[in-house]
Amino acid sequence: MLRYIAFALVATSFAAMALNSTPADSAAAPAAKAAPAKAAAPAAAPVRPAARVGDLYTVNNVKIDATAESATIARDLAMAQGRPQAWTKVFRRLTATSGWPKQPQLMDAQVQRLVSSFEVIGERRSTTRYLADVTYHFNPVAVRQLLRQSGVAFTETRSRPALVIPIVADGRFDPMSAWSKVWTDPSYRQGLVPMILPEGDAADLAFLSRSDLAQLDWAGFTPLVRRYNASEVVIAIASQDGKTVQAVQISPAGRSASSFAYAQPNLAGIADALTDKVADVWKSRSSVDYGTRARLTADVQFDSLEQWAKIRAQLSAIRAISDMDVVGLARNEAEIDLAYFGRIEQLRDSMAQQNLDLSTGPAGYTLQLRGSTADSSP
Repeated sequence: MLRYIAFALVATSFAAMALNSTPADSAAAPAAKAAPAKAAAPAAAPVRPAARVGDLYTVNNVKIDATAESATIARDLAMAQGRPQAWTKVFRRLTATSGWPKQPQLMDAQVQRLVSSFEVIGERRSTTRYLADVTYHFNPVAVRQLLRQSGVAFTETRSRPALVIPIVADGRFDPMSAWSKVWTDPSYRQGLVPMILPEGDAADLAFLSRSDLAQLDWAGFTPLVRRYNASEVVIAIASQDGKTVQAVQISPAGRSASSFAYAQPNLAGIADALTDKVADVWKSRSSVDYGTRARLTADVQFDSLEQWAKIRAQLSAIRAISDMDVVGLARNEAEIDLAYFGRIEQLRDSMAQQNLDLSTGPAGYTLQLRGSTADSSP
């Protein structure tokens, strides 16, 4: 119950709120049985600013190529080939692999209505052939509406990034290796779990020159985790011939190992598969079924009106919240009623991404900014 110093009844509500893609805690892999080694912490390196991540609804560099009786017809055919490719990438970016068979099968005219704009790069043509790289920008509102109407669970909630450490055979991290350069493609930062590389500066290399990186536990990676605000660390060890990769995912929950192999060298294909695997854990956890609705009442605690305004702004950025009513307001507390889609743990994840902490106690739910010192004493 609120302890009112001054009481004001406020009836405010807002609906259909926009997503803010700040990072949140990611799902983690199962713990390993063997106790890994711990690292001695080196001198703290400066914290890096958050890596730029791409727009979830933009698909870059879709390659199109068609031949017809004229360049104009070839261009139209090529564009018609590119649009469904881009639509599939957007759909799979927002959904877990278990939901991929539910992808709505659309006619070309329907896909065109989902695309808000496109850009053509490197256009090449002859009298009968047309080639180009196309970037497609999809309309987020139209895509959300289609997925909800189709009953597809999806998420737009981004995790904090995964820090990828590419290594070749028995070597050390080399930012100039072919395997590291694969990961510089911007597409790896566009997904729900952005895959980022270490900067490779002196501060990083002092740590990454260790020969036992794959044996370290989560605590051992503390310097890098803090520097890059990483949700997990992925050590990706490629063979010299580029046909296989052994990956170790290290997170607060433990470690998991996986392997990828191709008959021919295909580092880009392996990077795609590893990215999908890392993202799928997060998407399975955070995908929201918009057919499931619930409500909760929470006691909001804050230090100042400025903090209260910030909390409301952060709540408005959570798309799973469909409506909010402020039931009561006091000097350092408020009582709110929330309507939301999905499960309570998914709502917590989305709130955590907005730097909000939703906890449960004997008196019910309490919401506050993370790190807040709001007075909750009697």
